[in-house]
Amino acid sequence: MDDSPQIEQFEPEVVQSSEPLEGAFGKYLREFRLLNSLLLSLLLVVFLFVFLWGVIIWEAPPGDQGSDFSDAGKQPTSTKKQEQKVRLMQRQKSAKPTQTFTFRAQAISDISVPVVDIETRDLDPGVVLSPMGNVGDVSVNVDMSVLGKAFSSSFMGVKSKANKIMFIIDYSASMRGRDKVMRSELSKAIEKLPAVGSVAVIFFSGPTWVAGEDANALHKKWKGDNNKNGWKPIDGYEPKRPKWLPVTPSNKKKLIKAVHDTPLTFGTVWNNSFEWAFYLNPKPDIIYFMTDGNSKKELQGMDIIKSKRGKTKIYTIGYGAPAGAKGPLEEIAALTGGKSKFVDMDEIKAMEKEIDKNPPKKN
Repeated sequence: MDDSPQIEQFEPEVVQSSEPLEGAFGKYLREFRLLNSLLLSLLLVVFLFVFLWGVIIWEAPPGDQGSDFSDAGKQPTSTKKQEQKVRLMQRQKSAKPTQTFTFRAQAISDISVPVVDIETRDLDPGVVLSPMGNVGDVSVNVDMSVLGKAFSSSFMGVKSKANKIMFIIDYSASMRGRDKVMRSELSKAIEKLPAVGSVAVIFFSGPTWVAGEDANALHKKWKGDNNKNGWKPIDGYEPKRPKWLPVTPSNKKKLIKAVHDTPLTFGTVWNNSFEWAFYLNPKPDIIYFMTDGNSKKELQGMDIIKSKRGKTKIYTIGYGAPAGAKGPLEEIAALTGGKSKFVDMDEIKAMEKEIDKNPPKKN
């Protein structure tokens, strides 16, 4: 028996951990988890983009049997290009403005002011302004209702058409004592004319002259009488002929001044006035012929009116005229499709009193 001491041998105790060992991949994920999250998010975004691209852009290949709809066939490339070109042209067209404007500087002296003829409706010695009209022949109604007092309001409503209007007014010495009304009403009539169209005004006694001329000086350049010989310019004198004037404020002012300033002179013949009226080119559409007297049959101008009137209508006004003037004045109006009216002396005197009570304002 071996009595030597026995040495106990101890084996080291292995302590097993409850936590699993960390591998290299786990360590990578742990250390770079932020970067990995970003990469994963980016991958998901790319995948989602690819998926949507395929849904929106993808086109079934020819002969695909999985489609529930029959394909009419793949369009040729040239057809697609043509359609794209058409769409592009349509977009360009819709983007363009519908109107183009071109501006050019122009000196005032280079700008011509057109004279627009007027087409009047419901025209009589009283003309009513109405701006409504048609392009081309501008339809208006000319207001000369002030002449209704002097020449008769019964002309109101008489339908007529006119592009150019002419006044032929008696300025003979026999008008003295009744010319106040004539001058006042004629001035108002001119003032009431619309700012478009054309007008001509001539006066007559023995001679005939354009409104604005010196009547006394001109009278010396004519000779004749109220009998069969009539009145004619002296040899070597060429009278001024009337012409169409645009209805402008300046021309109206000049005509109104002539109406008030022109003196009365001797003589009464009609033929020269009608000769001059139809001298105009184009001829008047409407003539307002006013006289307080009568003319010898040979000097009334009937032959001139019959041969030269064209489509001119003549409205005649016997302004305190003798009974003998009624027949020829009515004949002239009927011959041309116009109207005739007579104003007696009692009416003229009553109107004269109204003017004295309410004198016109001077400009």
